Amino acid sequence: MGTTKKGRGKGGAAEDFSFQVDLKGIIRLLSENLYSSADVFLRELLQNAVDAIEARRAQEPDFTNGKIWIAYHRESDGQAVLIFSDNGIGLSCEEIHTFLSVIGQSSKRGEMRRTGYIGQFGIGLLSCFLVTDEILVRSRSIREQQGFQWLGRSDGTYQVTEESKELKPGTEVTLKLSRKMGTRYGEERVIELLKEYGFLIRVPVEFEGDEGHRRINDAFIPWRQSFCSGEEIMRFGELMFEEKFFGVVPLVGEGLRGYAFISDHQTSAATMGRHKIFLKDMLITEDGKELIPKWAFFTHCVLNAQNLTPMASREGFVSDHQLAKTRNEIEKALFDYFVSLSQYDVEKLKRLTLIHNAAIKSLAVENEQVYKLFFPFLTFVTNMGDLTGLQILQAAKKLPVYYCAQIDDYRRVLPLVGTARVMINAGYIYDTKLLQLLRHYYQGIRVEMFDETSYGELLEEPSSEMSTELEGLVSAAEWALDSLRCSVVLKQFEPADVPALYVAGADSFLNSSFGNGGFSEFMEGFDLGEFSCGYAAKLYLNARNPLVRRLAQIQDPVMTENMAQVLYVHAMLAGHYTLGEQEKEILNRGLIQIIEYGLGGNV
Repeated sequence: MGTTKKGRGKGGAAEDFSFQVDLKGIIRLLSENLYSSADVFLRELLQNAVDAIEARRAQEPDFTNGKIWIAYHRESDGQAVLIFSDNGIGLSCEEIHTFLSVIGQSSKRGEMRRTGYIGQFGIGLLSCFLVTDEILVRSRSIREQQGFQWLGRSDGTYQVTEESKELKPGTEVTLKLSRKMGTRYGEERVIELLKEYGFLIRVPVEFEGDEGHRRINDAFIPWRQSFCSGEEIMRFGELMFEEKFFGVVPLVGEGLRGYAFISDHQTSAATMGRHKIFLKDMLITEDGKELIPKWAFFTHCVLNAQNLTPMASREGFVSDHQLAKTRNEIEKALFDYFVSLSQYDVEKLKRLTLIHNAAIKSLAVENEQVYKLFFPFLTFVTNMGDLTGLQILQAAKKLPVYYCAQIDDYRRVLPLVGTARVMINAGYIYDTKLLQLLRHYYQGIRVEMFDETSYGELLEEPSSEMSTELEGLVSAAEWALDSLRCSVVLKQFEPADVPALYVAGADSFLNSSFGNGGFSEFMEGFDLGEFSCGYAAKLYLNARNPLVRRLAQIQDPVMTENMAQVLYVHAMLAGHYTLGEQEKEILNRGLIQIIEYGLGGNV
């Protein structure tokens, strides 16, 4: 494209110059920036034909036999030729000059303007230059007897001549596809795209090719039937998306008809949706992100809208009030369906939630409506097996309910829990956040995170006699573990065959990171106290364990110290904790000493 410039004419007057338009450059911009692919030229030709027939109906109310013909053949030299014909309103000579030869101007202007049109003949025809260098249009207006030809070239030149043959009202567009595009758009590919774009078109679309004649838009459309069974609707969805579905949700609103098909296999919220979204019977997009709520990622929707405004490329919609209204109608229809399942078919909702359990959780943590609707049916791993959210809520009214934020924490505490309380493994993604939100959405329900302070409710205090009997062992163990910054507490708990339980302190990470070489010298001058949360690691000795009670009888203080340290390391291993260098040294030394005691007969 050239540039506008101004110069000085005679007497110093400004002189205007015109822009020079590089049509090939514009076509390249269309290809690279406006349209997602060259495929859209077929949609644009279909749309032009549909609009022409609608325009004729507006002029001739009795006109009911609108029709579109498409022919495809290969010439002797192998070049592909594609011809689109319709018996619509047609174009006069003046309209050809006005609408075909002025880029961006719509043929639906002035007295012909109607809100039902979504195409623009000029721009739509321009898209054909994505696949050919020359377009031939033959047309006769319903208002005239004479027909005309328009021959346009990709270099921006065109010719208009009178048609020598008698033409019926309507328009015929002929394209000779370039060699590359002729290979890309073979007969079967053209038919596939025509069916994809226009299977909802109400006027007959006939195709004649080298492989014979066929009808493009003879598909079964459920919402156009006076009655349609659920099985027929499901088969329709399976044909549209080539997969089986769990269920279907009717989508009905102002200027909106269609269905949301629910996938019967696990999906991810990050997966791009596959939809079929039409505007006035013409496919606009398969994306759906503008219309389908984010949380409904497990659906495939096919819907036909009447009141939306297409973008310039007609591959999406303008973001306006009508788009927001339609999106809200779709979301409401989906929510109403799930609410009805919760009231009338709970088992089906449970199965649905089980299939999409993880994915629904990912959205429930962000969306209050999704949370309230689905939480009762989401499943969680617990010491009592897999429980639903509803079962957890019911249990919390009778029993203490805790959750562990880490899987390893759950494994450590699981043997101690028994059946007097519920312990949830919330180490899976989203589970902790979902359980934290319970107090916000369900007042009075007590479900608490299990941490080091919670052991006090699990572990019992030993009797005074038992405390006296094991007092010496506790003191010796305290001395043995002092350098490891681990305190010793005497409790009693089940199972009795567990001699000790190790619980990491708040500063365990600092101990392991900075106390074992690497950072130790660097951290010498720092006071790590400010990083501590106020509690150290603890080793709980089990007063019910026979081995612990036998250790209390040993009179050898060195052996008692060594055994206390070995119990400490054993408890760490049983709790799936990572051993540091000190713990590894204790383990090696303790094993050797035990062997020496055994060989020497010492007790």
